[in-house]
Amino acid sequence: KAFVDNLTNRTIEITQGRIYDYKTNYSHYLELRKERREQQQKQFDDQAKQIAEIQTFIDRFKGTYSKTLQVQSRVKMLEKMEIVEVDEVDTAALNLKFPPAPRSGNYPVIATDLSKSYDQQTVFKDVSLTIARGEKIAFVGKNGEGKSTLVKAIMEEIDYDGELQVGHNSMIGYFAQ
Repeated sequence: KAFVDNLTNRTIEITQGRIYDYKTNYSHYLELRKERREQQQKQFDDQAKQIAEIQTFIDRFKGTYSKTLQVQSRVKMLEKMEIVEVDEVDTAALNLKFPPAPRSGNYPVIATDLSKSYDQQTVFKDVSLTIARGEKIAFVGKNGEGKSTLVKAIMEEIDYDGELQVGHNSMIGYFAQ
């Protein structure tokens, strides 16, 4: 919940064909949704009580000549009444199962003297690195210093000079900036 709060400043709920737009984080959205459902439930209960009272009047005076107009009026009132609906609580749970990942070698990436140039412009030169299994790597630096180019070279999306070994059962992924 805290993770989603830090990521979002707007929550859009889609439920029963309706869209509710909350311009707030997830935790506050949960509070507002709870208040909305409580309000809907109160309106629903009040309306059910009103309908019961009207129906009781209709049933009581249905055959009474002096109340015929009032009975007809209340029957029409019931027919025209918009029924208040309460949004159901979504009890469906998302159940994801991922198969276990195949174990990779101890060194998923070994780069030796990796270099990349575009025409006469050297992006990086003689990069040697070894990434061990389980490591999480971040390439940091100023714009245009070759971070994305190095990742693309490691993923073998672009040509490069030098030697690159991708280990057994290794699958490389990255999140672009």
